[in-house]
Amino acid sequence: MTFTKPGGTIYTQPDQGGDDTKDSDANPVTGSSPVITVVSGETNNTVDAGILRPASLGDFVWEDKNGNGIQDAGEPGIAGVVVMLEDGSGNPATDINGNVVASVVTNASGQYGFTNLKPGVGYVVKFTKPAGYEATAKDQGGDDTKDSDADVVTGKAPVVVLQSGENNPTIDAGYYRPATIGDFVWDDKNANGVQDAGEPGIPGLTVTLSGTAGDGTPVNLTTVTGPNGEYSFTGLKPGSYTVTFTKPEARYIHSRIRRRRYERQ
Repeated sequence: MTFTKPGGTIYTQPDQGGDDTKDSDANPVTGSSPVITVVSGETNNTVDAGILRPASLGDFVWEDKNGNGIQDAGEPGIAGVVVMLEDGSGNPATDINGNVVASVVTNASGQYGFTNLKPGVGYVVKFTKPAGYEATAKDQGGDDTKDSDADVVTGKAPVVVLQSGENNPTIDAGYYRPATIGDFVWDDKNANGVQDAGEPGIPGLTVTLSGTAGDGTPVNLTTVTGPNGEYSFTGLKPGSYTVTFTKPEARYIHSRIRRRRYERQ
């Protein structure tokens, strides 16, 4: 007996399990069953064929501008991100026909997809971090269609097992560009509140950055002004921050006052 499968499908593996009434008997290549011998008056209702339809997965790589790990309205996709597909053991994945699945690149809208996948096996999507970006926190919020699934270290999403004909459009990755806060602490010689030409920076002052990143992580960082009064906090996650300056010690202020008096003499 030979079965004719629908276009775009394949036969499932034959002779699985221990119940011949429940397995598939069609050869995956030819579609034919083994030779069946029946005797006079016999009814054989065990000759079956299982069909698999290709599955697919994919979705979106986006710039998480506020760093909250959620795809907010208006946040853009990131084009040109390389996305790979592995099996559950970290090897290159194969499709429904046994061919290695090639990597893909996100389009201008940040979209990507893998098609013609085999149901019933584990697939792992691996995102390659784009240059100049860092991975946002994963599994934020309560909507799996809007969060980031990429591990912040490996770039890998959890294992996904697809059903016959299933499309899973929920595997996303969010990235943010690190931010910087900083500038200058200076000696306002004429007390007008403006950085006038020639007014020097004040070195060695402690500056503290405190606040909360967009994903809720508390931030508390400290630095010291450089030789020219400059300071900077780099590599920051998007978030809300406050900068606190430590006022120079009284002896420094008194020294500056005496110097000014001397300069006026």
